[in-house]
Amino acid sequence: MKHFMQWLRPGLAIKRWMVLFSVGILLLVFGATLILNYQIFGIMEERMLGLAFQMTGSYSYTFLAVCGTLFVILGLWIMTTAVRKLMKRLVELLAPDQKEVSKKLLSRMELSRGLRVVAIGGGHGLSMLLRGMKNKTSNITAIVTVADDGGSSGRLREEMGIIAPGDLRNCLVALADKETVLEQIFQYRFGGEGELAGHSLGNLFLAALIKQFGSVQNALEAASKVLNIRGQVMPATSQKVRLRAKMSDGEIVEGESEISAYPEKIGRDVRIVRMTTVPKAPMAVGDALEAIREADLITLGPGSLYTSVLPNLLVPEILSAIRESGAPVLYICNVMTQPGETTGYTVGDHLKALVDHIGGGVVDFVLANNGTPSPEVLRKYEKVHAFPVTIDRKKVESLGAALIESDLLGPDRGAVQDTEVLSNEIIRIHNLLSANIAPEALEDYLKRSH
Repeated sequence: MKHFMQWLRPGLAIKRWMVLFSVGILLLVFGATLILNYQIFGIMEERMLGLAFQMTGSYSYTFLAVCGTLFVILGLWIMTTAVRKLMKRLVELLAPDQKEVSKKLLSRMELSRGLRVVAIGGGHGLSMLLRGMKNKTSNITAIVTVADDGGSSGRLREEMGIIAPGDLRNCLVALADKETVLEQIFQYRFGGEGELAGHSLGNLFLAALIKQFGSVQNALEAASKVLNIRGQVMPATSQKVRLRAKMSDGEIVEGESEISAYPEKIGRDVRIVRMTTVPKAPMAVGDALEAIREADLITLGPGSLYTSVLPNLLVPEILSAIRESGAPVLYICNVMTQPGETTGYTVGDHLKALVDHIGGGVVDFVLANNGTPSPEVLRKYEKVHAFPVTIDRKKVESLGAALIESDLLGPDRGAVQDTEVLSNEIIRIHNLLSANIAPEALEDYLKRSH
């Protein structure tokens, strides 16, 4: 009651429309009594009958019914006008910039009707994809690897006994409704040499939420509200997992950071032969499985093949849900090879690594970049022995997937896909797959370069 009375303060220009609405109700009720000939307003009704006698020469109840109808119509018109004026005034008080509000409402409605995308991966590749896709749909679920054991995430993981928060933080920020100071603070990293040195404020915030709520999912829901994200972010598993790799020289290397650094550490090129997790079969997050089952499209990558994409697929329930889903699975291949993981790999080699670990029949389409980075970018990456991933269509198709080539670099011609170009291509692919077109037309689209 106290809160309601605040709306009746002078100067808000609300009371007048509330009074007018009340007048409309009275007219509506009075008109109804005349039509139904109820003796509620006795004096008024007698006077109306007297007026009818003067005009018609008899006590005409038809005259009362006509007058009652007019009163009802007038009452309804007054009530409608009062409600419109009242709502307009409330909107003016609560949201002065009405054009901006209407744009936001329309945008949210359109995004809410967008396709249901499940994006699986980790690292900067997944957050880059999410930045583009959040402008196409709000029905997006990011399923993120939590096997990171380096930097701030690794330290918090060991000190607090929680899953690595780093990739989750990046995805939350990427899906935020718009860039704000709060998102910049989330990415702030402490300097210096103290205990906070190297820690990201967002990582500390997530770690605190996990400890406070005792659940990773509850912590992510709270962080999602703070950042007002579009879609949802969740880990593939809530268990603490570590990656273990068998290398081509026979060595077993454990830990994400150690695996990527191993070739440089021993001073010679070695390849990853087999990836596993510790524990061997981590439990999946139930909401992640539900999102996969309801998806219209599932994307894998872009991102580090062995340490960002594969760890999610090594969760048995996640892989089973993908196999059972009717949604097409699109693997987005990296633009450049990655030293320590995919040196010398072609597009077909990337897909073969996936097939060797998860079996065939999972990936339906492979999206590969056929654009060329700028000379400056190429020179920069050549220094660290990273080169554009070459396309070998026959090998991709021999592994049971259809290859889609497109220039995904955008105007900057960088070493990663342009967020806007990539998201547009994903939407275009989905629309084509959803259309009832002849198989030969689809095959022609998939084979031609854009």
